[in-house]
Amino acid sequence: MTKIMTRRTAEWLLFCVTIVASAGWLFTKNALTEFTPYTFLAIRFLLASIVLLIFCWSSLRTLDSGQVAKAIGTGAILAVSLLVWVLGIHQTASIGEGSFIVSLTVVFVPLVGRVLFGDKLEPRLLLALIPAIAGLALLALKNGLTVETPQLLFLTSTVGFAIHVSLTGRYVQKMPALPMASIQLAVVGVMAALVAMMLEGWEVNVSNSAWGWLICSAIIATSLRFALQTRALQFVDATHAGMIFILEPVWTAGLGALFLMERMTAMQMLGCVLIFMALITYRASWLFEIVAKLRK
Repeated sequence: MTKIMTRRTAEWLLFCVTIVASAGWLFTKNALTEFTPYTFLAIRFLLASIVLLIFCWSSLRTLDSGQVAKAIGTGAILAVSLLVWVLGIHQTASIGEGSFIVSLTVVFVPLVGRVLFGDKLEPRLLLALIPAIAGLALLALKNGLTVETPQLLFLTSTVGFAIHVSLTGRYVQKMPALPMASIQLAVVGVMAALVAMMLEGWEVNVSNSAWGWLICSAIIATSLRFALQTRALQFVDATHAGMIFILEPVWTAGLGALFLMERMTAMQMLGCVLIFMALITYRASWLFEIVAKLRK
């Protein structure tokens, strides 16, 4: 009974993670009305890494040089992806659309695994690619056959996120998760700070409300999200968790409509629905397992 309750609690934690993650898009969009993109990213991730370090300092000191190198390397990949992503958020008129594009990371991960490690592709992935490509095509057709800059930025960052997830998923099997994450977040913060100093300068003159949005992004959407997610994944397998994570772009679109007054055209909505269908198709095996258990 305890195991069932623990699993159920973990599922609710992951449900909360999807809401926290979607709120992160809203926090970021609001903060970027005053912060420059790279300065915002630098402060957010340096602050988030410090918060995580407080909870994992002792285990961080146990990492060997090889583990530190892997954490730094994957952190650099994450940093480049986020540097592209934050530009997408800064320029987009719809965080909902952007979140649906980025949600395709879950579909791109096995493709990256195939390219980097020769992993076998499952038929359900190939089926999922059909609505995914159709959905992206509809988003590109919004204003004729053109791909808008934010859409291209989100799609590029999605590939980077998929590479990061694929490598991190392999490395974290042999090293503690929180120390690895704290190093990755620190690398993102340092790289973003260097880019900010080169391209934006390092002068921060913003309102208290903008600082509030940034702190929410760092503490709630980064540190808290990762802490809850890591805890929950100790009791829920990755496939099950992936099905729950599908909710994130839905919440993001809702928050964008509610707080930012974003409205999607019929073409955009259909494109997002097709992308959502792609995620459902890819995770369909989990649904079949549930049905099979219910029949027993």
